[in-house]
Amino acid sequence: MSAPQIRIVVADDQTLFAHMLKTMLETRSEDFVVVGLAFNGREALEVIERERPDVVLLDVKMPVMDGVRTVKELVKRGDPTRIVMLTTFDDENAVHEVLGAGVSGYILKDCAPEELFAAIRSVHAGATSFSAPIVKRLLDRSGPGPSPVGGTDLNRREREILRLVADGLENHEIAERLFIAEQTVKNNVSALYAKFDVKDRAKLIKVAEQLNL
Repeated sequence: MSAPQIRIVVADDQTLFAHMLKTMLETRSEDFVVVGLAFNGREALEVIERERPDVVLLDVKMPVMDGVRTVKELVKRGDPTRIVMLTTFDDENAVHEVLGAGVSGYILKDCAPEELFAAIRSVHAGATSFSAPIVKRLLDRSGPGPSPVGGTDLNRREREILRLVADGLENHEIAERLFIAEQTVKNNVSALYAKFDVKDRAKLIKVAEQLNL
């Protein structure tokens, strides 16, 4: 039985890169199908509206309409497509600008193919995926604080708990809010500590603030 296919749109103004990415995704994985290519943000909106993909891989810097404006327009439209930004360290300001806009991932363009594949599957499943160097760079830029060095994929439960930690709730309060056992909350908080390489709640809250959760 073949794996369910994840429908993907690639939006990047570098034509050769976009076509190479399409080829790589479709030849090195059985569960990806690229249903459209776009070479600027306006084209991306048109292709997404026409093809209704599951995931869009969106370049930050594009002509006509850049990735930031494209994200904001997709969010404004209420489009359910999961968004993964393809970025470089030169795009930090843009990444900051769309952190709270509803994107599901930020992946470096020079990442290993396996990292990109994992990110696509992760966001398609409802989680988030950030290249660890991006998160570390953003946190370092804001001043002293945690410096994540491990994986930064968060599932929905972890995102919920991290958001409530940032709101100042204690473990028992989070458990009551989410109707789960307090031990489950403790286990997830410990997992978050490990993922972001932090050792106290204050630094975990700083992580949540930087990710705009």
